[in-house]
Amino acid sequence: MTGCISVVIPVWNGESRIAATLDAISLQTAARDQFEVIVVDNGSTDGTADIVRRYPFVTLLSEPQPGSYRARNRGVAVARCEYILFTDGDCIPVPEWIEEAMKEIGKNRDVGIWAGQITMFTEPGATFFSSRYEKLINGFDQKHNAEAGRCVTANWLCRRDTLIALGGFDDAALSSGDIECSGRFVKAGHRIVYAPGMTVGHPTRANLPELARKRRRVVGGRWRLRGISEMGAVKGAVLFARESLSHVKWIIRSDIEAWAKPGVILIVLSLLLTTYYELLRLGSGKSSYRS
Repeated sequence: MTGCISVVIPVWNGESRIAATLDAISLQTAARDQFEVIVVDNGSTDGTADIVRRYPFVTLLSEPQPGSYRARNRGVAVARCEYILFTDGDCIPVPEWIEEAMKEIGKNRDVGIWAGQITMFTEPGATFFSSRYEKLINGFDQKHNAEAGRCVTANWLCRRDTLIALGGFDDAALSSGDIECSGRFVKAGHRIVYAPGMTVGHPTRANLPELARKRRRVVGGRWRLRGISEMGAVKGAVLFARESLSHVKWIIRSDIEAWAKPGVILIVLSLLLTTYYELLRLGSGKSSYRS
C-alpha cells in the first residue's frame, strides 16, 4: 500500500518486555490506517506468542530458524506497505514515532535509510556499573551511525522495495547484520539520514551476564561479517584489545562520577575476557552464539 508504514518487530523469548513495546505502539498518534504492525516470533520457548496475540492490531508470524535478521526478512516478505520501520521487542517508541516517520518521508523521499534516534533507559533491577557502561559504550548513537554510513535496526526506516532489491538482511547473521546491510545501501548510492524526532527508548543490559551474552553474539557477528575469521583469532584478539583500550580512554575522559570510572573499566576488561573466550571457541570451529 502506497505511503503507509509496516512496523516489523522480531522477538525471541521476550515475554518480559514485548508487552511494553506493543503498548507503546498502541498509543501512537498516527492514524491506525497509516501503519500495520508485524511481530515475528523467532522460535520463542516462553509465553511471548501468547502475549502478542492479545493485541488485535498485530499480525503475528513465526520464523523458527534462529536469527533476528532472518525474522526481519520474514516480516518484510509479507509487509503490505511501501515503507518498513524496524524496532526491537524490548524498545519503547515515543507516541509520535510513526507520525514523525511519516513527516520524514514527506520531507524527502530520496533517502535510503532514515536512522531514528535511540535513547537509553534503565530498567528496574539493573546494576549501576552495567547501566553506566551501556550508556557510554554502545552502538546506539544514530547521529554518529548515519554520519558513518550505517544504521541499527532498533530504529530504521526505509522503502520496502529498496531493501528487497538490495537482497534484504543476511539470513545467517546473528549480529551486525544491520551494519552490513546499511553498508550495501551506501555502496548502492543511497543516503542515510539521521531523524532525531523519530525516537525509541532502548533498555540498558541489566547486569554483567547480560552484557557478556551480548558480547558473545557481537563477536560471532563480527567473526563472520567483518572478516575476523579470515584474520584469525590472534589478530582478532589484538583488534578487540585496541577497541577495549579506546573504550577505557573514553570512560576516563567522560563526565560520569569519578568514583564510578574504575567499576565501568572493570566491565570493559571483563568483556574483553569474554571476547577472548568466544574467539577461541569460534577459532576451534564452533558456531556463533545466540544470546
